[in-house]
Formats: sequence, C-alpha cells, structure tokens
Amino acid sequence: MALPSTDVDYEETLALIASLALEDIDDIRSQRKGKAKAGATISDEELAFRLFAEEANSLLGVAQDAVLAKSIDTALSTDRRILRDFASAEVAAIRDRQFAVALSEGHTTAPAPSPTTHSLWNQYSTDEDSEEDDATSRQASSSSGVRPYLPTPPSNSVSKFKPAKKNDCIICGDKIDGVEIRAPCGHFYGLDCLTDLFRSTINDESLFPPRCCQQPFVLDDVRQHLGHKLASTFERKSAEFATPDRVYCHRPSCSAFIGAATDNPHPQFCPKCFSRTCGRCKEAAHPAKACESQIDTVVLNLAEQEGWKRCPGCRRLVELSVGCYHMTCLCRHQFCYVCTARWKTCTCPQWEEQRLYNAAEERINRQMADRPAVDVQPIANIQRLVIREAERLRENHHCTHTFWRYRSGAGNCEQCNHFLPIFLLQCSGCQMMACVRCRRNRL
Repeated sequence: MALPSTDVDYEETLALIASLALEDIDDIRSQRKGKAKAGATISDEELAFRLFAEEANSLLGVAQDAVLAKSIDTALSTDRRILRDFASAEVAAIRDRQFAVALSEGHTTAPAPSPTTHSLWNQYSTDEDSEEDDATSRQASSSSGVRPYLPTPPSNSVSKFKPAKKNDCIICGDKIDGVEIRAPCGHFYGLDCLTDLFRSTINDESLFPPRCCQQPFVLDDVRQHLGHKLASTFERKSAEFATPDRVYCHRPSCSAFIGAATDNPHPQFCPKCFSRTCGRCKEAAHPAKACESQIDTVVLNLAEQEGWKRCPGCRRLVELSVGCYHMTCLCRHQFCYVCTARWKTCTCPQWEEQRLYNAAEERINRQMADRPAVDVQPIANIQRLVIREAERLRENHHCTHTFWRYRSGAGNCEQCNHFLPIFLLQCSGCQMMACVRCRRNRL
C-alpha cells in the first residue's frame, strides 16, 4: 500500500476513517436477520459491535475537534498581521492626539503612552512580529536611505498627562459619550446628531447639503459613521438634489425621480415602475404630440394673478411675503423677485416701500414681545421705532445672521416651526427666533 504524502491532512483523514467505520457497522447491523428479545443476554458479537462503534465515535469527535482547532489556528496566523497593523495605526493615532493635547496645554514634550495604548499594542504584537518589523525597517533604510515611519513601541510608564477632555455636541449640547465627529467648521457632533442630520437631509431639501456654519460635510469623511444603507440613500438623494429642473414619474403612486428636464418632449423611462414620462411637461409620455398640461395652465394662471414668480434655476413657484427682492430658492439659486434675473445683474429696485415697512414692523414686534409687560411702549413710540428700523434696513436689508444670543423661554422656531420648551436662539440683526439645528445647519 502506498504511503501517504507529507502534505496529507491527518486530522481530516482520521475523521474520514472514523466515519467510514461507523457506516460499515450500520451496514452490517442492517443485514443481520431477526431481533434480540427483550431482557436477553447480549452476544459477544453484538458487544464487539457496540464497543467498536463507541471507539469510532470517540475517534471521530477527537478528529473533528482537531480539524476545528487547526482551522482556528490558521485563521489567527493569517489575520494576526492584519490585526497588528490596525493596532499599530490605532496606537499612532492615540499618541498623536495625546501629543496635540499636550501642546495645546503648553507642554513641549510628547506624553508617555497610556496603559490603554500599551495594552492595545501588546494584544496583537509578538516577538516574531517585532523581529519582522526590525528587518523590514533595516531593509527599507538601506535601500532608500529614508527610515519608514513606525509607531514607537509603548513603555510601561504611565502617562502624566490628563486624558483628553470630552467635547460637547454642538447640536444637543450633551457631553459626547463615544465617537466624536468634527465638522468642517471645527464644531463637534455626536454620532446620533450627525446621523439624524443626514436622515433629515434626505427628506428636507432645505437642509441639503448637510452643513454646519455654512460649511458642508464631506461624505467620504463621515461615511464610516453613517452606515452603508444611510450613506447609499444619501448618495442617491444627492444626485436628485443636485439636479435643478427635475422630472419625476407622472404616476402619483410612484413619483420616483427620473432625471433632468428637457427642452423637447422626450419620453423618459422610470426605473421603478417602468412607465414613461415626458421630459418637458412632466406628464405621461405623448409621442408625436405637443405638450398639453391643463394642471400647469391652471397653476400658472393663479401664480400670475397672485404675483408669484418661478425660480429660473429649478422652476419652483416662489412667493415673497416680506423683505427685499433678493430671493434664495431651495435649490440655492439667488435671483431678483421682480424680473427673475440672477441677483445683482439687473437694475430693478432692491425692495418695495410697503414690504420694507412690513419687515421693519415685524422686527420691532419681535423685540417688543421679549420685553416685560410693564415696559409696554406707546403706539407713537412704536411707530418711530418702525421708521428708524426701516431706515436701517435700507442700508442693510439682507441679514447675514452672524450674531446670535440665547433667549430663555418656550417658543417655535421660525424656520422649522418646531416647539422648543426651554430656550431659542435669537438673531441680533433681524430678531429671528431659531432652534440650534436651524442656526447651525440651515442659516
């Protein structure tokens, strides 16, 4: 009989032998005729079969355990280097952060590594790995003349510096317990507030792009914190929101986003319900026929009667209630409400007198609402304040919402209309009341 080669897996071979032996025992037992009577003495042959079966089962269990143990050992040997590399990167990041904190506190030397970094390093580092790294370092130094960066192995000394201070979430104000995400403007977000912002952006275009202090988040920087499903949904919505004049499926039960509108009545295919929609009038596709949308005609006639305008960027209908003629649509397009030209490219007046006084009166009413009841001003004084505010608006009619103050007491946010039971933020310029989210993410 040929001897097995040196690369034979003996554990799997033993398991196979034990399985075949058990199958042989079952076959022999099934071929035996007759059944033993209850209480009869067991024959020597039956006892031998039972002992042989127990031994085969025991051998099979040992072989299977050995196969499992070998598989785990192989996996650990394969993954140990990867785990150690991740641990090395984590140790380097922790040390860099500790050094930055030390510099901010006035220290000039790097802090000693903490017990956490020491434990993290030793968890996946072995003598073999250290020798391998030293050899790799020597080889790289001799070949290129530049020593590669490797994290300094931690010592047993305990850091003399205090642990990094946890930051407050700029939205909810709570101390961040867990992952801290830094916004492009420098503020810190907790994981829940960041994911809630991105979820809200998907359903509310006025929050798009998700931003803090007018600086948008970069998706690639926060993707790991959002999860695959939320990040994928946000990417699809980003493509939709980035399209100024959009076409949606004409079927109300579907209404899926299809693409950009076209100047000609080309049918566009809906990938969700497989129907076709006209790219010009956005109704059901009508090959070889002119666009005839009675709904659009009715709405446009009403818009003309009410003085509404259409945004030249996304074709939305916009109504001006108070303030100047400077319009900023949801699509972020800025235009003149009088002629719909791009803002500051026309010679139209920047405001209407009555609208200017309405805006001034609204701001004075907000200021009066914050004063105590005993400090109620006479009507004549209020009118003088309105005139003075109107003159101020002529010079600075567009508030940039730069300075805000806390205003204690309940109220509704004028942007999202949410009720806040404890406090609101009030713009020092236009006296607008807003919640923290709208102040950070909208205005």
